[in-house]
Amino acid sequence: MTSKSWLSLGIVVLGTTSLAAQNAPTSYKGLCEASAGVYIDDNHFVVASDETNVLRLYVRDDTSIGIALDFQGASGFDKSDIEAAAKAGDTVYWISSHSLNSNGEDKKKRKIFFATKIVTRNGSTTLEWGGSFLLLRDEILGVAGIQQSDLNIEGMAAAPDGGLFIGLRDTLGGNALIIPFKNPSEVIEDPDKKPNLGTPFTLALAGKGVRGMEQTENGYLIVAGPESDEGDFSLYRWPGGAKPAVEVKEDNFAPLRPEAIMRVPGKNIMQVLSDDGGEDCDDEVSPVSKRAFRSRDFEIND
Repeated sequence: MTSKSWLSLGIVVLGTTSLAAQNAPTSYKGLCEASAGVYIDDNHFVVASDETNVLRLYVRDDTSIGIALDFQGASGFDKSDIEAAAKAGDTVYWISSHSLNSNGEDKKKRKIFFATKIVTRNGSTTLEWGGSFLLLRDEILGVAGIQQSDLNIEGMAAAPDGGLFIGLRDTLGGNALIIPFKNPSEVIEDPDKKPNLGTPFTLALAGKGVRGMEQTENGYLIVAGPESDEGDFSLYRWPGGAKPAVEVKEDNFAPLRPEAIMRVPGKNIMQVLSDDGGEDCDDEVSPVSKRAFRSRDFEIND
């Protein structure tokens, strides 16, 4: 959640990776609380809100409300607190926070992992339902060694082996946790299949947790943020495996509240999406035409 101030971001170069803001934030209509996003071709991306299971398909250069992709019926839930997405081939995986709700209640709808397929319909690229899995939480708790009340998924990215990496918002011992998920396609195809999770990687991100992840040619970019709703954000480059993450920029991304990071296909540009929900913009009550979230491009030399 954030106010609607508009400030510029500086440029900082650390190590071998540099990041440069390309322009002022762009405001896309149709959603307030952008929580996950992914490109499905060179010019189209899909964004999720944590307050509805209706996704929105956008053209990169068109800031209008986009096209609604309603997966409420297919998923069986009106809203699942969707927090991350990752593309693997022609499949886009989406995952909810798997957290307890604000009242500390365990809700089935917040424990969904689902797949969508990239398809072409009448000459246009879109997504169709690909199946879901609802038994991931206990497996994550087991490998991460954390309590149910401390689980909050906010990042996900494709892994080199065809699996996924799942990033947690809450830290353990001050370090961020990234969990290898080795068989996502198998559990989607067979919901009775047991998830194969690897030993978590622990990353020192200055006490921050994972708020977004994206695969690059040389590893991953991680948006690191506070466990609470207040605090600064940073960007890190992680080569993968047991190697440490290195901070790319000292700037805290203000005024954005970054919840998703997407690589623009064919370009060295990372597009950062901001969760701009608040009293004046709510995906449950505000008219679609009055909803908006900010996006900003950054050139990445990795």
